[in-house]
Amino acid sequence: MREFQGGVLVEGREDRAALFEYEEGIVAVVADGAGGTGGGAAAAQAVIDAVREQGWSAREGTWVELLGRLDRSVSPGQTTAVVVALGPTGLVGASVGDSEAWWWNGLVEHALTRGQRRKPLLGSDEAMPVGFTLEARGEGTLVLGSDGLWKYVRWERVPEALRHPPEQAARHLMESVRYPSGALPDDVSVIVVRAGA
Repeated sequence: MREFQGGVLVEGREDRAALFEYEEGIVAVVADGAGGTGGGAAAAQAVIDAVREQGWSAREGTWVELLGRLDRSVSPGQTTAVVVALGPTGLVGASVGDSEAWWWNGLVEHALTRGQRRKPLLGSDEAMPVGFTLEARGEGTLVLGSDGLWKYVRWERVPEALRHPPEQAARHLMESVRYPSGALPDDVSVIVVRAGA
């Protein structure tokens, strides 16, 4: 049986993030509501609520279909979304927008969301969710974040942060993009999950 430890941090009005634990594994989700569209925060929260209601699934198609349904129902707001289910044999999920998910296994990086469509966003009724699957049986670390993290973090800071327990790693990543004034360049969501054999 695999063991999971996680940390979730969110700062800002439009971002949402959650980590749901099940007997089979965990489901992590980040949604970054589009501030310029109006209703972005409500759209992001609708993603979190729908993932919670869905529950566990190790089927990539489940998450692609869920995001497809949300595209038609979260309007008038718009949002990005990344959903990752991490279980005993690997990761499956789906994404839309510029929030990202990465898997680290030692020094090897896997960009889970590399094939995603950045636009249109969920809520446009034109979004194109893209699914992904990665076999990952050993130890590793999952990192999800909104663009407020990935646009501003210096890449070498990520593996440095991941040397710490998940909650501290999430805090290090959040602080690495904070300005000296204490402000953040954008809303930021971070989820770090450590999976052990």
